[in-house]
Amino acid sequence: MSAAACSDTALSGVFLVNKPGGLTSHDVVAQIRKRGGFSRVGHGGTLDPMATGVLPVFIGRSTRLSELLHAWDKSYRFEVTFGVTTDTGDAEGTVLRQVEFDRVQSEEIEALIPGFLGKRQQKPPMFSAVKKNGVPLYRLARKGIEIEREARSIEIYALSVLEVMDKKASFHLKCSKGTFVRTLAQEIGDALGLGGHVSVLERDGFGRFRTEDTVCLDELLCMIEDKSFAQYLLAPEEIFRDLPEIRILDSHLTGVFRGAHLTGFQIYRTGGLFNFSETVRICDRKGKCIALGKGLVSSHELERLPKGLPVAQVEKLVGGL
Repeated sequence: MSAAACSDTALSGVFLVNKPGGLTSHDVVAQIRKRGGFSRVGHGGTLDPMATGVLPVFIGRSTRLSELLHAWDKSYRFEVTFGVTTDTGDAEGTVLRQVEFDRVQSEEIEALIPGFLGKRQQKPPMFSAVKKNGVPLYRLARKGIEIEREARSIEIYALSVLEVMDKKASFHLKCSKGTFVRTLAQEIGDALGLGGHVSVLERDGFGRFRTEDTVCLDELLCMIEDKSFAQYLLAPEEIFRDLPEIRILDSHLTGVFRGAHLTGFQIYRTGGLFNFSETVRICDRKGKCIALGKGLVSSHELERLPKGLPVAQVEKLVGGL
């Protein structure tokens, strides 16, 4: 790939990076930007500095799509060290409380698991990137300031115990957006009466992507320097190919480019099921993804609705458009 092809005007895609520990998500973005000379780079989901795992990094025009990934479900492998509570909820924080005990019993932990499953409310930790009045909470926390935070709705789809080791236990978690694993670890520790913190954290799933789909950061940086990274740069439409689709008659594609509402009259066919407000792929008649949008109705309603009613709103153009 030529140097000219590395300009933002020529590039639009996503790297699936296996983030190493010790770096923030912003650090990863900064290194890729500097090594490749890219002016536009962004990531699709923050990971704690100590955390490793799947981090989508967007290049060029595709950065405008990164915010759409925040709503995707995620999965994690994590380890909890019991008996030690920290202010950050992980091993990098200041110890607030210690409890002496011999060992934790696997039966006790297993008995707690059902209570954490399903939809629930969770309050973001102070050491997080969540903003209050435009200020990230972690900046306030570093100054010793703690403020009231509103609990958020999350959903725990699955939580299983992988191993119990004296004063530690490892888990696998599948959850909705907005779930803080550090908070969950503290909640498990508190339920045992011991307290606890996350001592290992890996995001092994992001939507349909898994750790095995990623490239390690050091390898990617070398390939960016050598201009040999094409095999790792996924086209934006590849990232979103599993979303339900609405195919539009070619005569109405200009309306897609203008960001218009799409009506039933313009639809050639649909694929997959979607509900009101869910993200859909908007494609041409042959299935090429042109844009992403939101359903204004559910797919179940399409057949019985008047054809003149809007069924989707174009939100973001995809690819080189």
